[in-house]
Amino acid sequence: MDEDKIQQNKKDVKVLRTYTSDMADAIRENEVSVIKIAMAEKEKRDMEAEYKKAKGTNFSKILLLIGGVVLIIVAIFVASYIIQKKKVVPIPPASKIETFLPYDSESDIDVTKATNINNLSGIIKNGEETKPGMIEAFFLMKKVDDVSLTFTSKDFLSLIQTTMPGALIRSLTDKYLLGKYSNGNAVNVNDKSAMFLIFETTDYNQTYASMLEWEGTMLSDLFILFNIPKPNNSLIGKPWNDIVVSNQDARVLYGENGEGILYYAFVNKNNFIITSSQEALKEVITRILIKNDKVL
Repeated sequence: MDEDKIQQNKKDVKVLRTYTSDMADAIRENEVSVIKIAMAEKEKRDMEAEYKKAKGTNFSKILLLIGGVVLIIVAIFVASYIIQKKKVVPIPPASKIETFLPYDSESDIDVTKATNINNLSGIIKNGEETKPGMIEAFFLMKKVDDVSLTFTSKDFLSLIQTTMPGALIRSLTDKYLLGKYSNGNAVNVNDKSAMFLIFETTDYNQTYASMLEWEGTMLSDLFILFNIPKPNNSLIGKPWNDIVVSNQDARVLYGENGEGILYYAFVNKNNFIITSSQEALKEVITRILIKNDKVL
């Protein structure tokens, strides 16, 4: 009996030792795998941290977005500025501007700050007097971003706020000339110094018809610029008359005493002159025809 118990105990010890041994073996075999799993988990966490760091915070995203928008706006502004600069055409020196007639002297008139015909007339009056027998050409210009630009006929008409009919304005080219003629030998005071305007048209028939329409208010539009005394109401809307000046058909507005106050004439199908002096009209016509190689 005792021997049977002893044998049985030996069997139990053997079994216990076998189980313990198996567990040890299993642990030894899996120890490497556990370490690998732990290392893999650590690598995963490290990678996620690096990704979040690279991705950045919401605040940094906003900053990047704002910076990108600012750069785009700056780029658009710079491009627009460059394009506008390319569109700006500087005015050439006055002596190099092609005009309708030869002239004796020229003046560049800066009208950047001028807003009406009174400003323009004041600027011209403050200049030097034209020498007798001479024609002075005035070249109007305005400054944009410190660049001098030519003043077109439409710019000029807008500045003096004329009532010229729209059809007449549309028939004009950008080319025009504002000038002054001084005649030292003139007996009539009105003929000694006179302003004049020359315009170029692309439609003679339309222009002539529109000039007839403008006659009613032409004097009230130009008397300040042409240094004509302020007209009485009786002269506004007064009928004009036909005359011939230097073999050219012309129109004249007579004053109360029969003196010529305002004249205009077509030298050809493309050019017409407006002035306050018959002597000035004669001189301008002569010079235009000489330039075009036509004998009076």
